Amino acid sequence: MQPKVTVLLPVYNGERYLAETLASLFQQTYTDFELLIIDDGSTDSSADIIQRVADPRIRLLKNPKRLKLSGALNRGMRESKGKYIARMDADDIAFPQRLQQQFDYMEAHPEIGVCGTAIEIFGQGSPRKDIYPKTSEAIRAYALFDCPFCHPSVMMRRDMFLQHDLWYDGAYYPTEDYELWSRAIDRFPTANIDEVLLRYRVHGESMTGSDWDRMDKQAARIIKERLERLGVSCTDEEVLFHRSIGRGRSCVVSAYSDLRRAEEWLLQLRDRVQISKEDMNRTIALVWYRLCLNNTRLGLKVLRQYMSGRLGQSDPQRKIRMLFLLLSTVKNKMQLNKRIES
Repeated sequence: MQPKVTVLLPVYNGERYLAETLASLFQQTYTDFELLIIDDGSTDSSADIIQRVADPRIRLLKNPKRLKLSGALNRGMRESKGKYIARMDADDIAFPQRLQQQFDYMEAHPEIGVCGTAIEIFGQGSPRKDIYPKTSEAIRAYALFDCPFCHPSVMMRRDMFLQHDLWYDGAYYPTEDYELWSRAIDRFPTANIDEVLLRYRVHGESMTGSDWDRMDKQAARIIKERLERLGVSCTDEEVLFHRSIGRGRSCVVSAYSDLRRAEEWLLQLRDRVQISKEDMNRTIALVWYRLCLNNTRLGLKVLRQYMSGRLGQSDPQRKIRMLFLLLSTVKNKMQLNKRIES
């Protein structure tokens, strides 16, 4: 019998964390899966680590020449036997119930083509939880600003991707997953489970821990193409600005005038993009809140702008947090000035 799920795991010199990743997969409560490992030309001991695991569910394919991530994943999608393809990276850890919960969700929702999960980010600094938008329209709105799924958390319905000829495009490295989702979300409904089912490791050798500049440029390219498909044209400078204000915890502007420009830009998008009004409003309100929160160093005028603005700032908890951070910023500045004067 064919397995219901293919766990697709590309490996390139992953010896450092691979054994821990494999252990998490063989501790899954759901067991009807094959583990399809694509060794993309590793020169370390990755293959030896895999071959020491005596489990018949492992299928190891070695690329004769390196295909890089998109090529390895496309080969894995073609070679997979499962009804569903669950992604996994060689440095992450799956919680024991991950496959079971995603399998049950996909079986209960046959219209869904991709199902991701919330994640715990660890490895640098204190662990933190990231929750992605849950519903299909919320995902479409969020994708205008950032990637709407954590790549190694997703489970994909294989036949939908084949039916719509959806493959990874290496020209968008290192954000080829974001580009793939930006096409997929317009073909079929998608979802995220808001429970943490994956521990996502950030370290110096991981893409998330390194090449931010290239990621931002490629993300801006994807966003521009998506906006144009939705009937919103913008210049390269405008889309780079758009990217800079929409990237979550790292959205920082250099001056208060940029904050005012951001508000006008977000208002335009809210009125022009044809996505569920409720989800678009909620997404833009979140982007605006994060932007103001990350720029409290600009002073009390940020609070005034946030409180009196037009971007859905009705959440009292957000207002309280904004006020608290701004007062803390003012207090710290006053203490610094006192030290300088003394």
